[in-house]
Amino acid sequence: MRALDDKAPLRVGLIGVGYFGKHHGRIVSELDGAVLTAVCDADLSRAEEAARRYTCQAFTSVEQALPLADAFIIATPTQTHNAIAMKCLRAGKHVFVEKPITGGVDEADQLIDEANARGLTLQVGHVERYNSGFRNLCALLDAPAYIETQRLSPLIERAVGIDVTLDLMIHDIDIVLSISNSPVKSINAAGASVLTSRIDTAKAWIEFESGMKAFLSVGRLSSDKLRTLRVSQRNELLFLDYQSGMITKYIKNGSSIKAIPLDVPPMAEPLKEELRSFVESVLTGKTPMVSGECGREALSLALRIGSIIRESVSSVMI
Repeated sequence: MRALDDKAPLRVGLIGVGYFGKHHGRIVSELDGAVLTAVCDADLSRAEEAARRYTCQAFTSVEQALPLADAFIIATPTQTHNAIAMKCLRAGKHVFVEKPITGGVDEADQLIDEANARGLTLQVGHVERYNSGFRNLCALLDAPAYIETQRLSPLIERAVGIDVTLDLMIHDIDIVLSISNSPVKSINAAGASVLTSRIDTAKAWIEFESGMKAFLSVGRLSSDKLRTLRVSQRNELLFLDYQSGMITKYIKNGSSIKAIPLDVPPMAEPLKEELRSFVESVLTGKTPMVSGECGREALSLALRIGSIIRESVSSVMI
């Protein structure tokens, strides 16, 4: 592994330049402290197009790209994450892998163990943690008792092969786990397949050992995008719109409810903040906010919720 100099730009390789990867490439090419040195994609023409745009080298083979970077961003289909990330880690490379971390918990454990054994950074792409609205809301939290999330999207082609629990709900699962900091006590869930063979709409009720409760609702049958978070605590409710970063506080005012819009800093691009954090973690050795362990816990809970939904659907059909 090449010795890193925190004063020199981090050499970053990008594996996968499709729907998500193109955004990663754009941001790394603009990011202080990093330089994009290689892109890799199974589609050579797509890799070459990205390489021309970012003035780096293009490959179809991960092995060819490995010598040119010290850290890799993996933005490929979930089922490929484990094999690709393991190649990078075994070559001594730091890894940022998009969510879900892998397709299964055992695979996630393998990556975590490999990264820890080699002293490498393993960060998972749960981008909402870097949403400036959420980070501002975290500063206002004081013993939250109830959380409610809603995440709706139109159905897009790239998502038809994955359950909505792993595509959309996993974002909110990670958020709720980060707030609760407590083991899960019980889970109830319901959902349905509507337009695909996968789960398209889902709801989950989660209770934690701490006493906190959360209700998560997701769907990909909406004509519009909606991403919201409500947190109830100590006679107040905090409402966050992820897309605008705006926070509204609701408090009891006599016999009525008063809404107080809070002043918040301008919205920063969450993905840029996320990748800046990854570069910083690699160069300083600091544990990333969303570690491999965080990604594993979110994946585990998402899989449990999906399993409960499928079991309930099967029992109804019988």
